[in-house]
Amino acid sequence: MRPKPAQFGKNKNPPIKFELKSTKNRNILIVSSIIAIIILIIGLFVSFAFNNFNIVLNSFVIAIFVVLIPSFLYNYIQFLKIKSCENYLPLFLGDLKEAKKSGVAFPEAVKACRGDYGKLNKHIAKLKKDISWGINIDQALKHMQRNLRRSPVISRSLSILLETYRTGGNLEDILETLIDSLLKIMDSEKYKQSVMQQHVVMMYGIFLMYIGLIIIIGNFLIPMINEMGGNENEMIGVSLMEPKSPCIDCENLICHGLCGYYNVLGGMLGFGEPDSIEIYYKSLFLTMILIQGFFTGIVAGQISSRDWMDGIKHGLIMFMIGLVTVIITNLMGIF
Repeated sequence: MRPKPAQFGKNKNPPIKFELKSTKNRNILIVSSIIAIIILIIGLFVSFAFNNFNIVLNSFVIAIFVVLIPSFLYNYIQFLKIKSCENYLPLFLGDLKEAKKSGVAFPEAVKACRGDYGKLNKHIAKLKKDISWGINIDQALKHMQRNLRRSPVISRSLSILLETYRTGGNLEDILETLIDSLLKIMDSEKYKQSVMQQHVVMMYGIFLMYIGLIIIIGNFLIPMINEMGGNENEMIGVSLMEPKSPCIDCENLICHGLCGYYNVLGGMLGFGEPDSIEIYYKSLFLTMILIQGFFTGIVAGQISSRDWMDGIKHGLIMFMIGLVTVIITNLMGIF
């Protein structure tokens, strides 16, 4: 006995679709990891050739960015696609409502929707294909809901459609109410983003002021400490104080760990000699800037869109602004 098309669609096709995005993300991680390993190997050979351990450390940092940035960009692109699908959802539901008013069945109304729905087009095309293959409309909508599960708005909307269809409710009225609710939600989100955008810009400005303040403090503090160490009491002929890094008197593992981190970071960026005052304070100030920038960006993203992906985006932007600013000012001799 030949199997029904519905069984074929139910058992064979959906799992491949559901695993597609995670497979792409995994492939990106694998490829970027291979490239990162190649960078580390090249850095190791170059380091031995020039007898410079800092080359290995720089290669390690580059390798970390090579692994993380492609995966983040892929996930952020998916995030933008989901947002685009949310924006086009009311348009699709409006066409669905008009098609249903003509008196056709719900599956036929779905197939009658032929508008331009942006990034939502491929999901609607998959929904129509599932229906054409004989898959039950319940299962087809569940497949679409699962493919768009990263969007709470779309997931809840499809759940309402499913429950209305199962219980035999008036789909036209439900669709109209759903469209009105979605438009109101989107309008309120746009208004909130326009208001909160001012706060995000303000946080960027405050962070830039923080960077400038740290650079000024470092520019005056380190030379002042060195000059104090050179002052001698002319009357008794002894030095008033000998400047030295706090790392020299380390007595516990935490101190040794932090100082080792400062020496590595300072050596990579050319802040000075190991266990020197310059490398201690410059590495400390840079670490403060990077931590402040990353978490300020996360807060800015949460304020503007309440989404972690947007927060990580702002965090990485501020992180890079702080890092690049410190590197440039150090090369110019300002920091």
